[in-house]
Amino acid sequence: MKRIGRGKRKLVLRFIKMIEHVSVEELKTILDSKTGCHLIDVREFSEYEAVRIPNSALISLSVFDQKVDLIDKNSPNYFLCGVGKRALKAAEYLLSLGYKNLYVIDGGIKAWIEAGYPVECG
Repeated sequence: MKRIGRGKRKLVLRFIKMIEHVSVEELKTILDSKTGCHLIDVREFSEYEAVRIPNSALISLSVFDQKVDLIDKNSPNYFLCGVGKRALKAAEYLLSLGYKNLYVIDGGIKAWIEAGYPVECG
């Protein structure tokens, strides 16, 4: 396995510190408080259409770079996918563009459903 150089390792650590991970329980509390955050689902349309968190917005990772201007740079942005990997990629991309207040939902929609929280289907 290739080793990461010292400079790149610091950059990766800096990125990790600037993107916060949030549990589905924390997200539910935030959404219930109506504090003005944006919940962005980065899954594909078919996944989103099948099941989604109410009031979430779909910006699929496959077209994310083309729709980045739809994302408010000044508001907290919470990213969701199936389990968290695509959401982290989306947040890392925005971080590289200078965005702040970026949050990734740990466990994604799967954890949300397992917690018994409300979803929309179809």
